[in-house]
Amino acid sequence: MSQSNQNHDDAIRFQGRFWIERHAGTFLGPGRIELLEQIESGRSIAEAARQLGMGYKTAWDMLNAINNLADEPVVISIKGGRRGGGSRITDYGKKLIAFYRHIESEYQAMLISLEQRYANINDFAVEPSPRLQLRTSARNQLSCSIQALEKRGHRIMVRLNLGAAQEIQAMITQKSIDEMKLSVGQQVFALIKAPMISLSQDSTEALEGVLEAVDRDEAGGAELLIHLKSGQTIAAMIDDASQAPECGATVYAAFDPKQVIIATS
Repeated sequence: MSQSNQNHDDAIRFQGRFWIERHAGTFLGPGRIELLEQIESGRSIAEAARQLGMGYKTAWDMLNAINNLADEPVVISIKGGRRGGGSRITDYGKKLIAFYRHIESEYQAMLISLEQRYANINDFAVEPSPRLQLRTSARNQLSCSIQALEKRGHRIMVRLNLGAAQEIQAMITQKSIDEMKLSVGQQVFALIKAPMISLSQDSTEALEGVLEAVDRDEAGGAELLIHLKSGQTIAAMIDDASQAPECGATVYAAFDPKQVIIATS
């Protein structure tokens, strides 16, 4: 194989499509924009649907969804006229088309930039995920950042951000803060022993997650693996395995801030 062919084979291409979401669902996407453009060019809904290879009802449902999610009408019906009426794209609808196409051009430019940066998979170096290089009996090691340091009497309540709007707290002394030189924004690890974590019915002071696995032991207890919204996993222990929820259930893991140990790498 020639060098030129080998380089050609090694090259990768990034392709992708994107959608714009609103609170109630998908607002704009490739198919919906193409449908709006067909109608803008003067075609009826039926003609536009045929041109795009979709059914009339599918096209109608798309337009109805767009109008329901938009701040202003996007497609309106017109009556009479030489062709007996039809549908028309409003000025706001034309603005949405232009907006989507502009974002699309920037999106494609981003993909091209990524292609140039990562042209060859073999040149990519995988960096290991941050993990505390310390042997500890604590089953849980959560990567987090310090969000706030709040004085509570002779102690400091450390608010730790896990990501995905999930937060835990640790209660430590001012001396520990000073010796470890802890500060807001610093990346740290929160260590929590599995037996210190219990399941709670109250989500207020607990971590929400999905029960991923139940590992039963010979004594009748079990270790529960909980996948958090932040993407990390924690383990909790219960004495009675029969009380374990079903896998896939939403659960809330609770623990005392005094049981959380902060560590740095």
